[in-house]
Amino acid sequence: MTAHRPPLSSPLARGQCLLCGAACALTARSETCACGGNLAVRPDTDAATFHRMSDAPGLWRYAALLPVGAEYAGKLKVGWTPLLHLETSGGVALHLKDDTRNPSGSLKDRASEVAVAVAVAQGIDTLVMASTGNAAASLSAIGAAAGRRVIVTVPATVPPAKLAQIRAYGARVHKIAGSYAEACGVAARIAREIGAMNRTTGLNPFTREGKKTCAFEIAEQLDWEAPDWVIVPTGDGNILSAMAKGFAELQALGVIARLPQLVAVQTAAAPIIARAFDPALPDASGQGTIADSIDVAEPQDFHAAVMALRATGGVAVVVGDAEIRASVLTMAARHGVFLEPSSAAAHAAFVRLAGEGVFARGARVVLLGTGTGLKDPRPVLEAFATETLPETRPEEWRQLLDPVGEPA
Repeated sequence: MTAHRPPLSSPLARGQCLLCGAACALTARSETCACGGNLAVRPDTDAATFHRMSDAPGLWRYAALLPVGAEYAGKLKVGWTPLLHLETSGGVALHLKDDTRNPSGSLKDRASEVAVAVAVAQGIDTLVMASTGNAAASLSAIGAAAGRRVIVTVPATVPPAKLAQIRAYGARVHKIAGSYAEACGVAARIAREIGAMNRTTGLNPFTREGKKTCAFEIAEQLDWEAPDWVIVPTGDGNILSAMAKGFAELQALGVIARLPQLVAVQTAAAPIIARAFDPALPDASGQGTIADSIDVAEPQDFHAAVMALRATGGVAVVVGDAEIRASVLTMAARHGVFLEPSSAAAHAAFVRLAGEGVFARGARVVLLGTGTGLKDPRPVLEAFATETLPETRPEEWRQLLDPVGEPA
Protein backbone atom coordinates (compact mmCIF):
# COMPACT_ATOMS: atom_id res chain seq x y z
CA MET A 1 0.00 0.00 0.00
CA THR A 2 1.44 3.37 -1.05
CA ALA A 3 1.59 6.08 1.62
CA HIS A 4 -0.33 9.29 1.07
CA ARG A 5 1.92 12.02 -0.35
CA PRO A 6 0.99 15.63 0.47
CA PRO A 7 1.17 18.04 -2.47
CA LEU A 8 4.49 19.74 -3.16
CA SER A 9 5.08 23.00 -1.35
CA SER A 10 5.08 26.31 -3.19
CA PRO A 11 8.41 27.98 -4.01
CA LEU A 12 10.06 29.75 -1.06
CA ALA A 13 13.30 31.11 -2.46
CA ARG A 14 15.56 31.25 -5.47
CA GLY A 15 18.07 28.43 -5.47
CA GLN A 16 21.18 27.39 -7.32
CA CYS A 17 23.09 24.13 -7.61
CA LEU A 18 26.56 24.36 -6.10
CA LEU A 19 27.86 21.72 -8.51
CA CYS A 20 26.46 22.52 -11.96
CA GLY A 21 25.26 26.08 -11.34
CA ALA A 22 21.68 25.47 -12.48
CA ALA A 23 19.05 27.83 -11.09
CA CYS A 24 15.90 26.49 -9.48
CA ALA A 25 13.01 27.39 -7.21
CA LEU A 26 13.35 26.03 -3.68
CA THR A 27 10.52 24.54 -1.67
CA ALA A 28 10.41 23.07 1.82
CA ARG A 29 10.96 19.63 0.28
CA SER A 30 13.88 20.56 -1.98
CA GLU A 31 16.90 18.31 -1.60
CA THR A 32 19.51 17.97 -4.34
CA CYS A 33 19.79 19.05 -7.97
CA ALA A 34 19.11 16.58 -10.78
CA CYS A 35 22.89 16.39 -11.24
CA GLY A 36 23.29 15.28 -7.63
CA GLY A 37 24.77 18.57 -6.40
CA ASN A 38 23.64 20.32 -3.21
CA LEU A 39 21.43 23.37 -3.50
CA ALA A 40 21.92 26.81 -1.96
CA VAL A 41 19.61 29.75 -1.43
CA ARG A 42 20.62 32.61 -3.69
CA PRO A 43 21.06 35.69 -1.48
CA ASP A 44 19.28 39.01 -1.65
CA THR A 45 22.17 41.46 -1.90
CA ASP A 46 20.05 44.61 -1.78
CA ALA A 47 21.75 46.84 0.81
CA ALA A 48 18.39 48.24 1.90
CA THR A 49 17.32 44.74 2.89
CA PHE A 50 20.13 44.39 5.38
CA HIS A 51 19.23 47.58 7.19
CA ARG A 52 15.76 46.23 7.94
CA MET A 53 17.18 44.29 10.88
CA SER A 54 14.48 43.14 13.26
CA ASP A 55 14.28 43.55 17.02
CA ALA A 56 13.14 39.92 17.18
CA PRO A 57 15.18 37.72 19.54
CA GLY A 58 18.19 35.66 18.59
CA LEU A 59 19.02 34.95 14.97
CA TRP A 60 15.71 36.42 13.81
CA ARG A 61 17.21 39.91 14.03
CA TYR A 62 18.49 39.02 10.54
CA ALA A 63 15.08 37.89 9.27
CA ALA A 64 15.36 40.12 6.20
CA LEU A 65 18.21 37.89 5.02
CA LEU A 66 16.43 34.59 5.79
CA PRO A 67 13.98 32.62 3.60
CA VAL A 68 11.05 33.08 6.04
CA GLY A 69 10.02 35.88 8.36
CA ALA A 70 10.33 36.20 12.12
CA GLU A 71 6.61 35.44 12.50
CA TYR A 72 7.61 31.79 12.10
CA ALA A 73 10.25 31.88 14.85
CA GLY A 74 10.04 29.16 17.46
CA LYS A 75 9.47 29.69 21.17
CA LEU A 76 13.09 28.81 22.06
CA LYS A 77 15.62 31.59 21.66
CA VAL A 78 18.27 30.48 19.19
CA GLY A 79 21.33 32.56 18.37
CA TRP A 80 22.84 35.84 19.54
CA THR A 81 25.29 33.82 21.60
CA PRO A 82 28.28 35.55 23.24
CA LEU A 83 31.61 36.18 21.54
CA LEU A 84 34.10 35.69 24.36
CA HIS A 85 37.58 37.19 24.34
CA LEU A 86 39.67 34.37 25.77
CA GLU A 87 43.20 35.79 25.74
CA THR A 88 45.79 37.72 23.79
CA SER A 89 49.00 35.78 23.42
CA GLY A 90 51.95 36.64 21.20
CA GLY A 91 49.96 39.53 19.81
CA VAL A 92 47.13 37.24 18.63
CA ALA A 93 43.65 37.89 20.07
CA LEU A 94 41.75 34.64 20.59
CA HIS A 95 37.93 34.64 20.77
CA LEU A 96 35.30 31.94 21.19
CA LYS A 97 31.87 32.12 19.61
CA ASP A 98 30.10 30.18 22.34
CA ASP A 99 27.22 28.41 20.63
CA THR A 100 27.01 25.91 23.48
CA ARG A 101 24.52 28.48 24.88
CA ASN A 102 21.86 27.49 22.31
CA PRO A 103 18.80 25.53 23.56
CA SER A 104 20.14 22.04 22.83
CA GLY A 105 23.75 23.05 23.51
CA SER A 106 24.80 23.12 19.88
CA LEU A 107 25.35 25.46 16.93
CA LYS A 108 23.10 23.07 14.99
CA ASP A 109 20.11 24.79 16.62
CA ARG A 110 20.56 27.62 14.13
CA ALA A 111 19.95 25.22 11.23
CA SER A 112 17.03 23.52 12.94
CA GLU A 113 15.39 26.82 13.87
CA VAL A 114 15.26 28.00 10.26
CA ALA A 115 14.40 24.57 8.81
CA VAL A 116 11.52 24.12 11.25
CA ALA A 117 10.33 27.67 10.54
CA VAL A 118 10.25 26.82 6.82
CA ALA A 119 8.27 23.66 7.59
CA VAL A 120 5.80 25.60 9.74
CA ALA A 121 5.41 28.27 7.05
CA GLN A 122 4.47 25.60 4.51
CA GLY A 123 2.30 23.46 6.74
CA ILE A 124 4.64 20.46 6.98
CA ASP A 125 4.15 18.59 10.25
CA THR A 126 6.96 16.00 10.04
CA LEU A 127 10.72 16.43 9.71
CA VAL A 128 13.17 13.59 9.11
CA MET A 129 16.95 13.55 9.28
CA ALA A 130 20.09 11.48 9.68
CA SER A 131 22.64 12.55 12.26
CA THR A 132 25.65 11.48 14.29
CA GLY A 133 23.94 13.01 17.33
CA ASN A 134 24.03 16.80 17.70
CA ALA A 135 21.87 17.74 14.74
CA ALA A 136 19.25 15.15 15.68
CA ALA A 137 19.14 16.43 19.27
CA SER A 138 18.80 19.93 17.89
CA LEU A 139 15.96 19.09 15.51
CA SER A 140 14.22 17.10 18.23
CA ALA A 141 14.31 20.08 20.62
CA ILE A 142 13.29 22.74 18.11
CA GLY A 143 10.69 20.45 16.55
CA ALA A 144 9.15 19.61 19.93
CA ALA A 145 8.83 23.32 20.78
CA ALA A 146 7.09 23.91 17.44
CA GLY A 147 4.74 20.93 17.78
CA ARG A 148 6.30 19.06 14.86
CA ARG A 149 6.87 15.31 14.60
CA VAL A 150 10.55 14.38 14.30
CA ILE A 151 12.00 11.11 12.98
CA VAL A 152 15.76 10.57 13.08
CA THR A 153 18.13 7.87 11.87
CA VAL A 154 21.46 7.50 13.65
CA PRO A 155 24.42 5.15 13.27
CA ALA A 156 24.82 2.57 16.03
CA THR A 157 27.92 4.44 17.27
CA VAL A 158 25.94 7.48 18.49
CA PRO A 159 27.20 8.45 22.01
CA PRO A 160 24.75 7.51 24.80
CA ALA A 161 24.45 11.08 26.13
CA LYS A 162 23.39 12.37 22.71
CA LEU A 163 20.96 9.50 22.21
CA ALA A 164 19.44 10.23 25.62
CA GLN A 165 18.99 13.87 24.65
CA ILE A 166 17.26 12.95 21.39
CA ARG A 167 14.91 10.55 23.18
CA ALA A 168 14.15 13.09 25.92
CA TYR A 169 12.78 15.51 23.31
CA GLY A 170 10.35 12.85 22.11
CA ALA A 171 11.74 12.09 18.67
CA ARG A 172 11.23 8.73 17.01
CA VAL A 173 14.70 7.20 16.69
CA HIS A 174 15.91 4.47 14.33
CA LYS A 175 19.40 3.06 14.88
CA ILE A 176 20.88 1.99 11.56
CA ALA A 177 23.25 -0.98 11.47
CA GLY A 178 25.68 0.83 9.22
CA SER A 179 27.51 4.09 8.60
CA TYR A 180 26.29 7.66 8.85
CA ALA A 181 26.10 7.75 5.04
CA GLU A 182 23.76 4.75 5.12
CA ALA A 183 21.65 6.47 7.77
CA CYS A 184 21.41 9.46 5.41
CA GLY A 185 20.08 7.21 2.66
CA VAL A 186 17.42 5.73 4.94
CA ALA A 187 16.32 9.18 6.14
CA ALA A 188 15.97 10.40 2.56
CA ARG A 189 13.80 7.42 1.62
CA ILE A 190 11.55 7.92 4.67
CA ALA A 191 11.14 11.63 3.93
CA ARG A 192 10.17 11.03 0.32
CA GLU A 193 7.77 8.22 1.17
CA ILE A 194 5.75 10.19 3.74
CA GLY A 195 6.14 13.67 2.22
CA ALA A 196 8.17 15.04 5.13
CA MET A 197 10.93 17.64 5.11
CA ASN A 198 14.41 16.11 5.03
CA ARG A 199 16.52 18.28 7.33
CA THR A 200 19.68 16.19 6.87
CA THR A 201 22.76 18.43 6.93
CA GLY A 202 24.00 19.41 3.48
CA LEU A 203 20.97 17.98 1.71
CA ASN A 204 18.62 20.65 3.07
CA PRO A 205 19.54 24.10 1.67
CA PHE A 206 17.82 25.90 4.54
CA THR A 207 20.20 24.52 7.18
CA ARG A 208 22.98 26.65 5.68
CA GLU A 209 20.70 29.70 5.99
CA GLY A 210 20.37 29.18 9.73
CA LYS A 211 24.06 28.56 10.31
CA LYS A 212 25.17 31.61 8.31
CA THR A 213 23.67 33.80 11.05
CA CYS A 214 26.66 32.79 13.18
CA ALA A 215 28.87 34.74 10.73
CA PHE A 216 26.49 37.71 10.90
CA GLU A 217 26.71 37.76 14.68
CA ILE A 218 30.50 37.51 14.80
CA ALA A 219 30.82 40.49 12.43
CA GLU A 220 28.29 42.54 14.37
CA GLN A 221 29.92 41.68 17.72
CA LEU A 222 33.24 42.93 16.28
CA ASP A 223 31.61 46.26 15.29
CA TRP A 224 30.95 45.08 11.74
CA GLU A 225 34.46 43.96 11.01
CA ALA A 226 35.45 40.47 9.96
CA PRO A 227 37.97 38.64 12.13
CA ASP A 228 41.16 37.53 10.43
CA TRP A 229 40.55 33.81 10.96
CA VAL A 230 37.59 31.61 11.91
CA ILE A 231 38.38 28.03 12.95
CA VAL A 232 35.57 25.59 12.20
CA PRO A 233 35.22 21.95 13.37
CA THR A 234 34.37 20.19 10.11
CA GLY A 235 32.57 16.92 9.45
CA ASP A 236 29.87 17.24 6.79
CA GLY A 237 31.26 20.66 5.85
CA ASN A 238 27.93 22.46 6.21
CA ILE A 239 28.99 24.82 9.01
CA LEU A 240 32.09 25.72 7.01
CA SER A 241 30.07 26.49 3.87
CA ALA A 242 27.53 28.44 5.92
CA MET A 243 30.20 30.62 7.53
CA ALA A 244 31.63 31.40 4.10
CA LYS A 245 28.15 32.22 2.78
CA GLY A 246 27.35 34.50 5.69
CA PHE A 247 30.56 36.52 5.44
CA ALA A 248 30.27 36.66 1.62
CA GLU A 249 26.75 38.08 1.87
CA LEU A 250 27.95 40.77 4.29
CA GLN A 251 30.77 41.67 1.91
CA ALA A 252 28.36 41.82 -1.06
CA LEU A 253 26.16 44.17 0.98
CA GLY A 254 29.14 46.41 1.70
CA VAL A 255 28.89 45.75 5.44
CA ILE A 256 32.39 44.25 5.80
CA ALA A 257 35.39 45.04 3.64
CA ARG A 258 36.98 41.59 3.44
CA LEU A 259 36.43 37.92 4.18
CA PRO A 260 38.10 36.10 7.06
CA GLN A 261 40.25 33.10 6.26
CA LEU A 262 38.50 29.90 7.29
CA VAL A 263 40.16 26.87 8.86
CA ALA A 264 38.56 23.45 8.46
CA VAL A 265 39.51 21.21 11.38
CA GLN A 266 39.28 17.46 10.84
CA THR A 267 40.61 14.32 12.47
CA ALA A 268 42.83 11.58 11.08
CA ALA A 269 39.79 9.29 11.23
CA ALA A 270 37.92 11.41 8.65
CA PRO A 271 40.20 13.88 6.82
CA ILE A 272 38.15 13.84 3.63
CA ILE A 273 37.94 17.60 3.05
CA ALA A 274 41.54 18.16 4.16
CA ARG A 275 42.74 15.52 1.68
CA ALA A 276 41.14 17.51 -1.16
CA PHE A 277 43.93 20.04 -0.55
CA ASP A 278 46.69 17.63 0.43
CA PRO A 279 46.20 14.08 -0.93
CA ALA A 280 49.37 13.00 0.87
CA LEU A 281 47.72 13.35 4.27
CA PRO A 282 47.44 10.01 6.07
CA ASP A 283 43.91 8.63 6.09
CA ALA A 284 42.95 6.52 9.09
CA SER A 285 39.29 6.29 8.09
CA GLY A 286 37.35 3.71 10.03
CA GLN A 287 39.71 3.69 13.01
CA GLY A 288 37.44 5.88 15.11
CA THR A 289 38.01 9.12 17.02
CA ILE A 290 36.90 10.76 20.26
CA ALA A 291 35.47 13.57 18.09
CA ASP A 292 32.44 11.65 16.82
CA SER A 293 30.58 14.72 15.53
CA ILE A 294 33.21 15.33 12.86
CA ASP A 295 33.85 11.65 12.13
CA VAL A 296 32.19 11.73 8.71
CA ALA A 297 33.58 9.44 6.01
CA GLU A 298 31.30 10.84 3.29
CA PRO A 299 30.75 14.58 3.90
CA GLN A 300 27.27 15.57 2.73
CA ASP A 301 28.39 19.15 1.90
CA PHE A 302 31.82 18.28 0.50
CA HIS A 303 31.83 20.51 -2.61
CA ALA A 304 30.46 23.54 -0.76
CA ALA A 305 33.08 23.10 1.98
CA VAL A 306 35.94 22.91 -0.52
CA MET A 307 34.57 26.00 -2.29
CA ALA A 308 34.40 27.82 1.06
CA LEU A 309 38.07 27.20 1.80
CA ARG A 310 39.14 28.24 -1.68
CA ALA A 311 37.01 31.39 -1.66
CA THR A 312 38.43 32.58 1.65
CA GLY A 313 42.05 31.53 1.15
CA GLY A 314 41.58 29.14 4.04
CA VAL A 315 43.40 26.03 5.15
CA ALA A 316 42.53 22.55 6.42
CA VAL A 317 44.14 21.08 9.53
CA VAL A 318 44.08 17.50 10.80
CA VAL A 319 44.42 17.09 14.57
CA GLY A 320 44.80 13.98 16.69
CA ASP A 321 42.76 12.69 19.61
CA ALA A 322 45.52 13.47 22.12
CA GLU A 323 45.48 17.12 21.02
CA ILE A 324 41.69 17.22 21.24
CA ARG A 325 41.61 15.72 24.73
CA ALA A 326 44.17 18.28 25.91
CA SER A 327 42.09 21.12 24.45
CA VAL A 328 38.90 19.91 26.18
CA LEU A 329 40.69 20.22 29.53
CA THR A 330 42.43 23.51 28.65
CA MET A 331 39.25 25.23 27.49
CA ALA A 332 37.41 24.16 30.63
CA ALA A 333 40.13 24.77 33.25
CA ARG A 334 41.60 27.95 31.76
CA HIS A 335 38.57 29.61 30.18
CA GLY A 336 35.58 28.10 31.96
CA VAL A 337 33.99 26.68 28.80
CA PHE A 338 33.33 22.92 28.64
CA LEU A 339 33.37 21.80 25.00
CA GLU A 340 32.66 18.40 23.52
CA PRO A 341 35.64 16.80 21.73
CA SER A 342 34.65 17.77 18.18
CA SER A 343 34.23 21.38 19.28
CA ALA A 344 37.51 21.43 21.23
CA ALA A 345 39.20 20.35 17.99
CA ALA A 346 39.04 24.02 16.97
CA HIS A 347 41.26 24.97 19.92
CA ALA A 348 43.62 22.10 19.12
CA ALA A 349 43.97 23.49 15.58
CA PHE A 350 44.62 26.96 16.96
CA VAL A 351 47.42 25.63 19.17
CA ARG A 352 48.94 23.81 16.20
CA LEU A 353 48.75 26.79 13.81
CA ALA A 354 49.93 29.31 16.41
CA GLY A 355 52.95 27.10 17.08
CA GLU A 356 53.70 27.09 13.35
CA GLY A 357 53.55 30.91 13.23
CA VAL A 358 50.56 31.01 10.87
CA PHE A 359 48.83 33.92 12.62
CA ALA A 360 50.31 37.39 12.15
CA ARG A 361 50.81 39.65 15.16
CA GLY A 362 47.59 41.60 15.77
CA ALA A 363 45.40 38.91 14.18
CA ARG A 364 41.93 38.23 15.56
CA VAL A 365 41.09 34.53 15.61
CA VAL A 366 37.63 33.14 16.38
CA LEU A 367 37.02 29.55 17.45
CA LEU A 368 33.55 28.13 16.89
CA GLY A 369 32.27 26.49 20.07
CA THR A 370 29.86 24.13 18.35
CA GLY A 371 28.76 21.83 21.21
CA THR A 372 28.80 21.54 24.98
CA GLY A 373 30.99 19.02 26.75
CA LEU A 374 27.96 17.66 28.58
CA LYS A 375 27.10 15.87 25.34
CA ASP A 376 30.24 13.75 25.58
CA PRO A 377 32.30 13.98 28.80
CA ARG A 378 34.57 11.04 27.96
CA PRO A 379 37.84 13.06 27.81
CA VAL A 380 37.30 14.32 31.36
CA LEU A 381 36.13 10.97 32.72
CA GLU A 382 39.14 9.28 31.15
CA ALA A 383 41.59 11.91 32.43
CA PHE A 384 40.49 11.41 36.03
CA ALA A 385 39.56 7.71 35.84
CA THR A 386 42.42 6.63 38.10
CA GLU A 387 42.07 9.49 40.57
CA THR A 388 40.81 8.53 44.03
CA LEU A 389 39.33 11.23 46.22
CA PRO A 390 39.79 10.37 49.91
CA GLU A 391 36.78 10.74 52.14
CA THR A 392 37.04 13.23 55.01
CA ARG A 393 34.89 13.22 58.13
CA PRO A 394 33.01 16.49 58.70
CA GLU A 395 34.93 17.16 61.93
CA GLU A 396 38.23 16.87 60.05
CA TRP A 397 37.46 19.77 57.74
CA ARG A 398 40.59 21.74 58.75
CA GLN A 399 42.86 19.26 56.99
CA LEU A 400 41.27 20.35 53.72
CA LEU A 401 42.95 23.78 54.05
CA ASP A 402 46.26 24.49 52.36
CA PRO A 403 49.18 26.04 54.32
CA VAL A 404 47.91 29.61 53.84
CA GLY A 405 44.47 28.78 55.14
CA GLU A 406 42.54 28.57 51.89
CA PRO A 407 40.68 25.54 50.58
CA ALA A 408 42.93 23.34 48.46
